[in-house]
Amino acid sequence: MRVNNRRYISGFTLAEVAVSVMVAALLLSLMIPTAMRMVDKAKDDKALTDLEEIQERITTFYRANYRYPLSLMEIYVTAPIDPWGNPYQYLNIADAPNQGKGEGEGIGEGGSYKGKARKYKNQTRINTDYDLYSMGTDGKSAPPLTATSSRDDIIRGKNGRFLGSALEYR
Repeated sequence: MRVNNRRYISGFTLAEVAVSVMVAALLLSLMIPTAMRMVDKAKDDKALTDLEEIQERITTFYRANYRYPLSLMEIYVTAPIDPWGNPYQYLNIADAPNQGKGEGEGIGEGGSYKGKARKYKNQTRINTDYDLYSMGTDGKSAPPLTATSSRDDIIRGKNGRFLGSALEYR
């Protein structure tokens, strides 16, 4: 009589492990872009909520003082920061000295002139009272909404009747 001394070792073969790793990598490659889109959407939503709050504070300030603040520092102790780590941009258009001359300049942070008001397709100003916006993911912006650096901005337009992405503004 012969005794079989072979032991069977249970486990995975190299091929099975390789297939498992490939399936996991495929699932991750599908999930990561979706997760990143969800994070971007959450940041956009946070910026919109922040703009609504800042707009409400500016309205309250206006009702109490009969003028818009010269900077956000008149209504905040520290400048509010957007979800991408940049300060929200504010430009007082209504109280600017050149407002009636069509130059569209306003008073920015610290009372200094900060450039031209935001415009749609380089023609019409998107607000007549004040500009308020987040510079978006890239942290850059330019007065025309159609500029490459402005496309990811979250803006206030039409004197507060529009809050959203610069790409959606019409």
